[in-house]
Amino acid sequence: MSRAATPRAVVLTCLAVTTLDGLDLAMFGAVLPTLLEKKVWGMTTIEAGLIGSLSLIGMMIGAMLAGYLIDKVGRRPVALLCVACFSIFTALCAIAPNLPMFAAFRLLGGIGFGGGLPTAIALTMEYVPRARRQFYNGVIQTGFTIGGALVAILAIFVVPSLGWQALFAFGGLIGLVLLAIALKTLPESLTFLAGRGRSDEAAALAAKYGVSRASESGAAAGARVAERVSPVRSLFVPGFRVATVLFPLISFCGLLCAYGMNTWIPQILRSSGYNLGSSLTFLLVYYVGSGMGMVVLSGLADGVGPRRIVGGGFFCGGIAVAVVALHPAQAFVFVLVLLIGFCSSSQTALSGFVGVYYPPNARGTALGLAVGLGRLGGVVGPIMVGTLVASTVGSTGTFYAFAVICLVAAVLTVLVPRTGLLDRSAKKEAADVSPLSA
Repeated sequence: MSRAATPRAVVLTCLAVTTLDGLDLAMFGAVLPTLLEKKVWGMTTIEAGLIGSLSLIGMMIGAMLAGYLIDKVGRRPVALLCVACFSIFTALCAIAPNLPMFAAFRLLGGIGFGGGLPTAIALTMEYVPRARRQFYNGVIQTGFTIGGALVAILAIFVVPSLGWQALFAFGGLIGLVLLAIALKTLPESLTFLAGRGRSDEAAALAAKYGVSRASESGAAAGARVAERVSPVRSLFVPGFRVATVLFPLISFCGLLCAYGMNTWIPQILRSSGYNLGSSLTFLLVYYVGSGMGMVVLSGLADGVGPRRIVGGGFFCGGIAVAVVALHPAQAFVFVLVLLIGFCSSSQTALSGFVGVYYPPNARGTALGLAVGLGRLGGVVGPIMVGTLVASTVGSTGTFYAFAVICLVAAVLTVLVPRTGLLDRSAKKEAADVSPLSA
């Protein structure tokens, strides 16, 4: 690692990981029209849908598996393994000889991509200032929006001239470049090292990256105690077990709405009477709002707490979606869609909430469980919306369904017990400042 190592290097590397994650999410959709038009391997729309689902299933598996492993073998090796996995299998998609092999490569690549997010969040939260953890969580997750935008731009210029395979080859190459960079810039978790008796190494890294020695010492003490309980078991001890059930449910609701809106918003707005050009512009506005929300909401969460931001974001998003169902004027719909995209970033703030709720030795496992099971919502969302739009419910009923799901997520957030690590720290700080205020 460089002698000039800083937490910024960790943040930028983790941002690159999530950018590649976003790139992968958008890549198949970007080449799908070409694959279907040219009848590559005789692919049908049903098979295309299956491949899209396989990638999400791989991400679900990867998130839960990596979440468990980073608390057992460390953040750094799992992060490097995830980057290597998605780089290799994305590149192999470019030379897949047939449809089954292409589908298999998408599934295996999805495992690597799925593991990247909880690993990046867990590592970032350990190396950035405690007071700015939520903000930097939002920063690294803007990578999803950046990656999607990059794919859209590349697809316009690369696919017509070099073919769809070039897009996957480029993604794999960029991933391998990132792997080389990550080998130099990603350190190991301080808590992980301290918990395994490698305190001198942890102290050296803390000094090298400018991490507070007080924070590192506290993490070390906590890690030694926490090591007596396995990461999985620690999620279900009193004080955490209710939240361990609620967080994946909230994530499921959030990703169901996010993926459903991403996939169907142009079509359902078009069926509501808006022209196609406007509908595509609505999608762009949604993404702009989402990117803004990732940074702004996560930054606000550092000041007022992630619980209020997550719950309030889902609530406001649900109200905005319900108003869209009333078919207001087009100019007002632009504002509402921007707000919906902004509030959809409550999902980003949720991962930050999970990250500070649990002790360091269980943080990765908790993130993997919440993100992994939440991915099921990403699978269900587009299917549910397609079914509703095709039924007698129509676009109006679909928007109301989104609104209800957002409000359910808000209620579930309120129900998360105030017994997490963040709540305990807040109570201790309040007691230290003024015993009379307790």
